[in-house]
Amino acid sequence: MSQLKNLLVILLILVLGVAAFLMLKTGYFDDQWEGTEMIPPNAVFVFETDDPVGFWNSLVQQPVWEKLHQFAGLQQLESQLVFLDNITGNQGNLHQFLKGQRFRLSLHPLGKQSFGFLAATAFTNREFLPFIKNLEQKFKNQGGEVKRRSYSGISLFEISLENGEKRFTYAIVDNVLLGSYHSFLVEDAIRYAQSEGLKNFKETFPHLFSKDSELPPQGLVHFSGKNFANFIQELTLGSSNKLVEDLRAGDFSANLIPGFSDAAIEFRGDVFVAGTLQELGSEAAISEVSQEMNSLISNRSMLVSSYWMSDLTDFERITNPSFSAKPVVQAELENSLEIQNFRRTITGQTVLVIEEGLLEESPRQLLILGTNDPFGSLEHLNSFSLAVNQNDSTTVFRDYYRGTEVVLLDLEEFPAHLFSGNFTGFSKTYFAAVNGQLVFANSLRTLRNLLDDVYQDNTWGKSIWQQEHLKQHARAPIRFFLNNDRFFPALTGNSDPSWAALFQKYAEVFGSFDWLSVSFLESGKLAIDLAINLEEKAASRSLILTESRSSAFDKPLIYGPAGLQNYNDRSTDFLVQDEDYFVHLLTNEGELVFTQRIPGEIISDVFQIDFYENGKLQLVFATQNLVYALDRYGNLLPGFPIHFEAGVNIAHLNVLDYDNSRDYRFFVADQQGNLYLYSRTGELLDDWAPKQTNRGVLASPPAHHRVPGLGDFMVALHANGSLGLYSRRGESKTGGPIVLGEGISTAYGIEEGIVEGQARLVTINDAGEVVKVNFKGELTYRNQLLRPDRDTRFSLVNDQNDSDFVWVIKEYNQLKVLSPDERLLFGLDILSEELDYRYFSFGPENKIFAVLDRVQDFAYLYNRDGTLINQKPVNVSGDLWVEFSGSTNEYSLVTVYMNRLNEYKIPL
Repeated sequence: MSQLKNLLVILLILVLGVAAFLMLKTGYFDDQWEGTEMIPPNAVFVFETDDPVGFWNSLVQQPVWEKLHQFAGLQQLESQLVFLDNITGNQGNLHQFLKGQRFRLSLHPLGKQSFGFLAATAFTNREFLPFIKNLEQKFKNQGGEVKRRSYSGISLFEISLENGEKRFTYAIVDNVLLGSYHSFLVEDAIRYAQSEGLKNFKETFPHLFSKDSELPPQGLVHFSGKNFANFIQELTLGSSNKLVEDLRAGDFSANLIPGFSDAAIEFRGDVFVAGTLQELGSEAAISEVSQEMNSLISNRSMLVSSYWMSDLTDFERITNPSFSAKPVVQAELENSLEIQNFRRTITGQTVLVIEEGLLEESPRQLLILGTNDPFGSLEHLNSFSLAVNQNDSTTVFRDYYRGTEVVLLDLEEFPAHLFSGNFTGFSKTYFAAVNGQLVFANSLRTLRNLLDDVYQDNTWGKSIWQQEHLKQHARAPIRFFLNNDRFFPALTGNSDPSWAALFQKYAEVFGSFDWLSVSFLESGKLAIDLAINLEEKAASRSLILTESRSSAFDKPLIYGPAGLQNYNDRSTDFLVQDEDYFVHLLTNEGELVFTQRIPGEIISDVFQIDFYENGKLQLVFATQNLVYALDRYGNLLPGFPIHFEAGVNIAHLNVLDYDNSRDYRFFVADQQGNLYLYSRTGELLDDWAPKQTNRGVLASPPAHHRVPGLGDFMVALHANGSLGLYSRRGESKTGGPIVLGEGISTAYGIEEGIVEGQARLVTINDAGEVVKVNFKGELTYRNQLLRPDRDTRFSLVNDQNDSDFVWVIKEYNQLKVLSPDERLLFGLDILSEELDYRYFSFGPENKIFAVLDRVQDFAYLYNRDGTLINQKPVNVSGDLWVEFSGSTNEYSLVTVYMNRLNEYKIPL
């Protein structure tokens, strides 16, 4: 395992001078070997050079060495090379001794715990023997100790290094000196040298070794994609993951020439697929469509694969041999006129995005398709989806999010059948038209996340740095981009524990690797660039926030801020209410839009509706006994306010729009837990007039959820621990309430899996038991969290879009914040009895957890690692609102304190 620290340490055979002992004992060569014949076939790569010292000297002179030398093993190697140079006279003797000799270094996996390097140096003559003899004597003078044993008739020698903590094993087979820190690798090399029945690396990959090719001065790396996949699988947890499967399916290998630039490590060379040079044709032209597709790549992206093909048929050149098409599905596609027409609208320019789960079996994936007729493409897919559902429109899943229609195509691996086996991992395909392009996703949540990011400008199209990065090899037929900021945490979290500890130890060095880009160029050429950030990352620091804007009111504010979309320019307006019940709407510049008094305090969220169906948005909210709807100028809409049942108080309000048809429903719960449903004109619907539950007050607002394959659900979670699932007509879908515990004092979240049927409602009861129930009413999970005492309180805190959540455990003066899978994220020490929590998520790197201390009117903001963002607490007497801008890379924080609405900027 410790060998990772010694990435090039096998060059130490140049340092030790141990060859002297063996060379002088043998004194002759019976045969001439190249050295590659002894390398086992499981090598991830074989690096060969005839000037190893020159390569090393070139490496240490590069700017990137400032980062690489932080690995302890490379620091030791550097000092040992200096030592060897000193004892050989500082006259370049070591360089001259090894120059022209065939040196090869190979990497081999050794199971879950380790990997090892094997060095093989093939000498061409005896002229080095006097040099070795002199070096041997000087090594003995340093107190060197060598132990000897035999393996298969070959003498093995072991040298103790680093005060006996490490042992280096070496042997000679005719003219080849073998060495490794793992004696097993030396023994394995001897087996391959002596057995004609074993295929070595060169025989396994003969296309990587050409007799006619000269060795480049920089050296050459022979790389195996399949062996690299095996290495990754050994390194990570679990039996399989998406990265491993794709690497194996590609069956690629390459000859690569290493190089260095100011802030990158580069490789250039030839790429082979199944042993044949991979030719993809000429470079593609960059079209407006391809540029628009880049604007749909979310900053959440971990791995981005772009394919600039001339048309759909070009994907037949890169078929996935591991994919087995289902005959029924393939026949359905081939016989569909709609699919034939759909294929004609696709340009061949495609981007695959993996947001998370790359090292897991089912990652979240998006496929962005270039189309020359977006509306035609969508129409053809809609018609085909209807045909798949036997032309029964009631069974086609359609949902609406941020005004965009999302449709489910319930056909297994639809993209893979469409693109010659490429783009697997779509057990179901959700599709939508987004900004004039067609987008596929393998889960509903993934597509919703993209719509959020496009709305918030949290995409590559709004990032200057990423736009510049995309220009490199921009016309390559195939490119891959790995974002290490996202990949490295996933690698650490999904690695075997011993590897994870090592990654964490050298997190600063690994974290300096920014991007890995792989470009498949024309005529079988390959370009790999690993960008390294040479700047020292500033230590995390707290910020003292200063107000960027403040608006004062005559009276203290008791509600808000509620952030609302301005339909004119998509900016954000803010609504607040003062203690005299005046409602104020302000623009994001602080300009007052209207002030209107209402008889009562707002007790619900503020919703927006398009009542007149003209794109202009109005406001809806509830007081204790009225439901209000106001236009942008504070005027009541026709039929409003809706008067609630006399003598009964409203506890919760939700606004529903089942099919984005603007036929709104107002879903209300009273303080006894009874449910009411009003039409858009304020009429109380018969089936909900009211729906009497007899279960007491709700723990969270009633809601509507549309679940693929199961339909619509009206959900009511009661504080007594009972859950009601109803149809839109108020009929129980489970035959009765589902008991989740003796009491629930928090909200619920929705857990959506990649594989359908996994959508579950998730919450935690007052006893600290996490419970999950699917929409068939089946309890599928129970887990008791640690409960130190009876006063421990448990909460589920949703983010601003109800798309992500965290668990919060409150014990006396300590908070623990847990991820959805119940892993501890961080702990906080806060001494207060009255705390509220808010959670804002704008992607894996951009999360804010806020703690509101209601005793002192303070708010504390923490990042995803639990680091305090604001050194000085922010004064908050009401609520707070957070927005993230991907274009400016900063947060906006808006708060209510006393009679003021305050705005802060938080730069990243």
